[in-house]
Amino acid sequence: MLRQPRRLISAGIAIALGVAFMTATLLFGSSLSAAVRDLAGGQVGDAAAVVTANENEDATPIDRQVVDAVAAVPGVERTRALYESWAQLSRMGAQTQVGVNNLPELTEKTTLAEGRLPQSDGEVAVSTHLRDSYAIELGEELTTQSYLDQHQTQSKVVGVIDPGSDAVTSPDSDYLFATDDGATAITGITGYSSIMVFGEDPEALKTAIGDSAAIKDGGFTVRTGTEQVQHQIDMLAGASRSITSFLLIFAGIALFVSVIVIANTFSILVAQRARQLAMMRCVGATRGQVFATVIGEALVLGAIGSAAGLAFGAGLAWVFLHFGQGLFNTEVTFSASTGAFVAPFLIGVAITFLSCLGAARRATAVAPLAALHPELATAETKRLGPVRGILGALLVLAGAGLLVTGWRMAGTGDDEAHMTATILTAMAGAILAWLGVIVLGRGLIPALAAVIGSPLGRASAPGELAVANSRRNPGRAAATANALLVGVTLIGTLTIGAACSQATVDHELGDHYPQDAIIAPTGEISDGVLHQIRDTEDVTGAERVTTVHAQASGGDTTKDVDVMGVSYAAAQLSRAPQRYDGVGDGEFLTDDTDFADGQRVTVSQDGRSVELTARVSPTYESALVVTPATMAQLAPDASTIVWVRYADKADAQHVTSQLGQIEPLKNASINSGAAERAVYQQLIDMVLMVAMALLAIAVLIAVVGVGNTLSLSVLERTQELGLLRAMGMTKGQVRQMVGLESMTLAAVATVIGLGLSVVFGIVGARALLESPDISLVVDLPWLRLALIVAVALLAGWLASLAPASRAVKVTPSAALATE
Repeated sequence: MLRQPRRLISAGIAIALGVAFMTATLLFGSSLSAAVRDLAGGQVGDAAAVVTANENEDATPIDRQVVDAVAAVPGVERTRALYESWAQLSRMGAQTQVGVNNLPELTEKTTLAEGRLPQSDGEVAVSTHLRDSYAIELGEELTTQSYLDQHQTQSKVVGVIDPGSDAVTSPDSDYLFATDDGATAITGITGYSSIMVFGEDPEALKTAIGDSAAIKDGGFTVRTGTEQVQHQIDMLAGASRSITSFLLIFAGIALFVSVIVIANTFSILVAQRARQLAMMRCVGATRGQVFATVIGEALVLGAIGSAAGLAFGAGLAWVFLHFGQGLFNTEVTFSASTGAFVAPFLIGVAITFLSCLGAARRATAVAPLAALHPELATAETKRLGPVRGILGALLVLAGAGLLVTGWRMAGTGDDEAHMTATILTAMAGAILAWLGVIVLGRGLIPALAAVIGSPLGRASAPGELAVANSRRNPGRAAATANALLVGVTLIGTLTIGAACSQATVDHELGDHYPQDAIIAPTGEISDGVLHQIRDTEDVTGAERVTTVHAQASGGDTTKDVDVMGVSYAAAQLSRAPQRYDGVGDGEFLTDDTDFADGQRVTVSQDGRSVELTARVSPTYESALVVTPATMAQLAPDASTIVWVRYADKADAQHVTSQLGQIEPLKNASINSGAAERAVYQQLIDMVLMVAMALLAIAVLIAVVGVGNTLSLSVLERTQELGLLRAMGMTKGQVRQMVGLESMTLAAVATVIGLGLSVVFGIVGARALLESPDISLVVDLPWLRLALIVAVALLAGWLASLAPASRAVKVTPSAALATE
């Protein structure tokens, strides 16, 4: 076989692609791990010991007295206290989370890029990433809001710092740097997160600091610098391990498809060399020697294909890391490990060996007398037997049972253990059901081919022959369709699951953020500003809504409440207008079950009181919704906000940014529910695109497999093709016949795959998302599913090109020829 390497190209490609995927994944994982180690050691640097505050809410903060006490411990040369917290920055109409740190030490890694360091409260320096992302200039005033108590702070930008890994945990993220007191003023959180201690003897310093009264009384943790680095690696490495494990799942899928392709390829090769193997038997070769010959050739092919895969995978990993630095919040450089090369190579050789065992066994069954026969294939033609049928049916039934169980478990609990059990149950059911369908393929696929291909059979002679050929060899038909079935099922499941997830998220966000945007200005909204809002591109409406904090008393209930005065026009701008519709003067709407429907409730604010009738329903707003007239009685000077509605296809982030450019709104708070929904949409789309890209390798391998099995089909019908040509079939009709055969099997794989995908995708989305508070919204993405069908059929046609080219080369005289 090695004397005709062209026949081995397809198997070599399958091996190389699978090994390349695994190699690239492992190299990416080792590079991430190296980056994590560098990042973990960055802030610690050459510190001998590190004091950290406990992470629970009741932990004692590290205040200045603790820092001074640590500095006074014998053997301590100097200390550096780190303040690390978060705040919300309002900029260009959007809110973004920024890190708030005290001033770093300037080093070779951390430099002052522009301006100067803050010297007093009210001054900040911004990171280069924050400056570039939001076009911040020196001298500007930034508005931040504390997560602790929501107070706002105005800070002047006096400098720009380019932080390194010795200053922050994510150098390519957004940060504000301020003095210790300035950082505390911004966040409202007192106390440092850690103290870096410098000295000569780490163990001695750890012991001495740990024995000090300030550390014992505060319950702080003391580690040596080396221990702190390892502690941070342990915390950070989980993410890199999760990413690597996620990618390895797809690498495993690609290798699984490779097994199918390699097995079919060696079946083709054994069939093509049947007479050669028989001649070997005639000259004295034993069955064992024939078996060893096939196995040896497979091992050589596996080694060559795996070596090519290692080189290709290493190149892919390097290119991705070199050109994809913008995807990471820190520098990730190419870092190779021995295991990243050894493991894929051995796995590539091993799966090649295992995949060819069946072909090698069939090679030993070739009798010496076959040397006198025409070169006809020896491919398996068995139909679905009773044992295989019973096994497949049991697998499908077991899988269906687990899927139903997972469906019923979803939404009945929200603790982590229950959700994990639900997901695992649904996954197990999907795997068993899918394996059952694969096992039943010899009976299911030919039957579906007859149904799906019946229009082709009635349309033309090539179509009739194509459908008949697709059913002639059930084993080959199943092998051909199964390779593509894997990719279609997985891609379809992800597509449907993503669509259901997005619909569910949209529904939930619509409940929590029914307004596309809420503008809370620092002052009054004039008619001119309201017109500017309405005139903004992709804004379809804007209305004022009044709000006030009040006290409601009814029966035994007295509580503080938020009251909103919502007009009919404002209610129609909401994505959930039913939450505000129907309110009349002298009543309020709420979902607060502390009040009874129809109950008379007194609402008081700043010395004014009104008695209102409660209208209670779970579909209403949590606040008390009243008419503008009722609000005028309760609080004539109530604060005013603006509800804004965006166009349905608008770029929510862009519209929100444009609203922030309106001069009177530059310091306003703009909370955009539409932008929030868009973020989740982008996240789900990104995950789906990544998964699709990863599965594309498995689909590519499957296309190679379809081409291989079609090649066997052409080989088996050499004399038949010659006879058809002798009877007048043109080359174009032969090419059409082979192409239609391939597309028929691709259509069968698509129908089965999408049928499974609908079940798996919906059940999987329910298992992942549904809880006592969240209900799944089923949404089938018909356009995307149609695209999957089109791509699968195109893949089937592309796979037929090479076999069809071989088929048209068969001459009429081949009907009488033998080797």
